Amino acid sequence: MKLFAIDMDGTLLNEEGKISKVNAEAIRQAQQQGVQVTIATGRAAYDAWTKLEEAELVTPVIGANGATVHDVHRRQLTSTPMGRSETFEVLSWLHDNDFYYEVMTDRAIYSPQNGHQLLAVEMDRLLSSNPDISLDTLLHAAEKQYEQTGHTRIASYEDIPLNAEIYNVLCFSFDQAKLDWGRERYRGFQGLNMVISSDRNFEVEHRDASKGNALRYLANHLSIPMQEAVAIGDSYNDISMLTMAGTGIAMGNAKDDIKAVCSEVTLTNAEDGVAHALLNILKTVEADSVK
Repeated sequence: MKLFAIDMDGTLLNEEGKISKVNAEAIRQAQQQGVQVTIATGRAAYDAWTKLEEAELVTPVIGANGATVHDVHRRQLTSTPMGRSETFEVLSWLHDNDFYYEVMTDRAIYSPQNGHQLLAVEMDRLLSSNPDISLDTLLHAAEKQYEQTGHTRIASYEDIPLNAEIYNVLCFSFDQAKLDWGRERYRGFQGLNMVISSDRNFEVEHRDASKGNALRYLANHLSIPMQEAVAIGDSYNDISMLTMAGTGIAMGNAKDDIKAVCSEVTLTNAEDGVAHALLNILKTVEADSVK
């Protein structure tokens, strides 16, 4: 193993949205032994850097589900932005159908000013029809969207700066039927790639943007064969890198169909599954070098 790619949400981050000391120390140990470690996340690079800074870690970052790749010095190596016209076509449909959305760009994450109201209406409807659902659980899910670094509210998607690079559009909803409708519309949509990173969202990006393609680009940049790369993740937006890397590792909290495409399964994100997997690999590499 020469390259280790780590998803963030549901993988490296614990249930509090933090990188634990155990995971951080395992990453530092791998780096000290010459392993290149990269983050591969659906988050914007500038949001991922905030999480890394909190844990005192420095790594390359594959961001926006593979639409961007930055090196350890935060220099952008490559990007795969969406076209403005196709983006606005998506946003127009989401706006007309009262979806909450976020537009990730190189400048900020833009969301509509009425976004809170849209989600509040959906939460109210969900609670009315399902009184056993916890309000705190729904609020936590919504707050997770709002806490991202670089979040900016705008009156209209037409206010996105003309020279901004647009990386993806995320749609979030508490209405399952509505969510399924949007997913079905953009599944296989010409020129676009649709991925799902949580039970309550879907994301639309350039057809060539994926964590797998970005990992392959970074591996080539570092002169590392993909068969010597390991990827670890928990969700559907991780499948491309889990299957393209030499070894794919699923988190213990991943769904069964994610585990099915991987050769290994580690512990959950609440149990420091990243550290468990990484340290086991380092032990294997060390044992092989002694033989």
